[in-house]
Amino acid sequence: MTPRRLIVIGALVTVSGLAIAGTAPIAGVTEANLSAAQQMAGGVVALVGWAALGWGVHRFGRAKEE
Repeated sequence: MTPRRLIVIGALVTVSGLAIAGTAPIAGVTEANLSAAQQMAGGVVALVGWAALGWGVHRFGRAKEE
């Protein structure tokens, strides 16, 4: 996988994680039984995206120009 693709994939996964966590119900406003689980899942997905993004940036910086 090329570093550029890894950067794009990492960015998309991060945005997905933020969207999952950001759409969790707010406690006290609605039935927020699953809000903590949804926020945790979104946070984990965002962390995976950040890891992929960081690895892609690292590999992009190390890539040799040909």
